Amino acid sequence: MSKQIIAFFASSFLCVSLSIPAKAEEKTGVVAAVDRDGGLITFADGTSFKVPTGFNYAAVTPGMEAHVIFGEVAAQ
Repeated sequence: MSKQIIAFFASSFLCVSLSIPAKAEEKTGVVAAVDRDGGLITFADGTSFKVPTGFNYAAVTPGMEAHVIFGEVAAQ
């Protein structure tokens, strides 16, 4: 019985720890430029963000306000 309780708590701990999202940051700003060839969106303050492959560029235009959620990408 005690092995089952320990297994239950261990699996519960793993489920909870895997559901916590990785550290991400957020930024809101006005889009200054959209570089489709380079895959970048640049805000008016000069901050640039690389967008994922398959990004819908039609949804973003210069002058609009955008909210970006981003995280560090491991070097490859």
